[in-house]
This record gives sequence, structure tokens and C-alpha cells, in this order.
Amino acid sequence: MNRGDRLHLILRLFTPERPQWTADETAAALGFSRSTAYRQLGALVKSGLLETLEHASAYVLGPAIIELDRNIRLSDPLLRAATPAMRRLAEEAPISCTVLLCRLYRDRVMCIGQEERPGETVAVSYERGRLMPLSRGAPSRTILAQLPPRRLAPLMTTIEAENAAGFDADAFRRQLREIRKEACCITRGEVDDGVVGIAVPLAMPQRATAASLGIACFGAPDEATLARVRALLAAAAATIRASLPAA
Repeated sequence: MNRGDRLHLILRLFTPERPQWTADETAAALGFSRSTAYRQLGALVKSGLLETLEHASAYVLGPAIIELDRNIRLSDPLLRAATPAMRRLAEEAPISCTVLLCRLYRDRVMCIGQEERPGETVAVSYERGRLMPLSRGAPSRTILAQLPPRRLAPLMTTIEAENAAGFDADAFRRQLREIRKEACCITRGEVDDGVVGIAVPLAMPQRATAASLGIACFGAPDEATLARVRALLAAAAATIRASLPAA
């Protein structure tokens, strides 16, 4: 394992459920020697990615994380292209909703952008920076539906683990083919109770990955409302694709 891998593994230990780690805890969790843990933690503190809590001899995420988050918000081509379209979509949608921009990240799906109707704040499981299951929710399935078989195959182990015993992999693949054909996925209460999810594909060939633009609709939208939302989503996705740099 190289140094970069070790630093990455340490950073991934810090979660909302476990925001503080000591050097001994880090070493035990990752199988490092105590001296290696101290050395890597020290490097992360020096860079500002971690900082120390002297009273507890513990480490927490540092301010460099916030600086990097600001930088990616302002410089990432996808976020720059998508944000204005997402804000318009949240305003124009005929129902209370949250607009979501998601992409594939390793073996999970990550929400990288989120916009709400002005004056509304409703919590949804898909939120910026949160890793979500591969197989549940319209944004995730829409991403999977874009993947060629050679890229989907190694993810099937994770997908099967996310689902209960008796999961039918062949039926799931057929469902993905139908989503790809329709260029849209609609789910009802699959991630959050009472929330209807709608998502359309947002291909990013220049990044060799897949993304989706989605809406979490609150309430009980009728078919006419869903059709309107789907049309607005497709138009917004087309606007975003047209705004992306060619390379």
C-alpha cells in the first residue's frame, strides 16, 4: 500500500457517526503500526486536512476540506454547468421537490449537487456528499442503466449485497435495460417514505463516468404532474449537456 492509499483510508474513517479518532484507534482500525499512524496523521494535520484536539489527543477533519469543497463548487465543469439549470428546475417544477445531481463514485453513487425550491427545506436521503446504494433510488438506477456490461459486471457483487436474499440479478439487468430504453426511471418510496424519485441520464464521456439528474417529489403527484416533471428534467439535462466543455 502506497502513502497516498494510506492517507485516503485515514480520511475515510472520519464520518458523522465517528468524527474523532486517536492515533491508536486509527492504527487498530486500519492495521497500521502505531508509528505509521502517527506519521500519516501528522502529514494530514500539516496539510490542513486534519487538525488535533489537544484535550482529547484526537484528530478531526480540518479546514482544508472546506477550502477544497469551495474550490470544486466553483471550478468543477459539471457543477458549473448544472447549477443554474437545477435552480430553474426547482423553481419551475409543479410540485414541492429537491433537485439532485448524482454521479458514480467507486462502487457507490454520490450526490454532488442539490437545489431546493426557494423558501423550502425538506430533508432527503440523497444529499450532497453522501454515498448512496447502487441499486436503490431513481438517481442510482439511472446511472447503472448507462453502464456497459463490462462496467456493470464488477458492481453486481455490491448490488447483490444491498438486496435481500432471493435477489434476481437477471430481472434487475432487464429493468436497467428498460430504464436505458426509456431514458428515465421513476421510483416510489424506495429510499424515503412518501417521496417519488424521477431521474434522467446525464452522460459524461469526457470523464468516462455516468451521472444523473433527478428530482425527489414530495406529496402525491398525479400522472400529469409526473409527466410535466419528466419533461422539465429532460430539458434541463439537455441544457446541461450543451453547456459542458467538449473536453
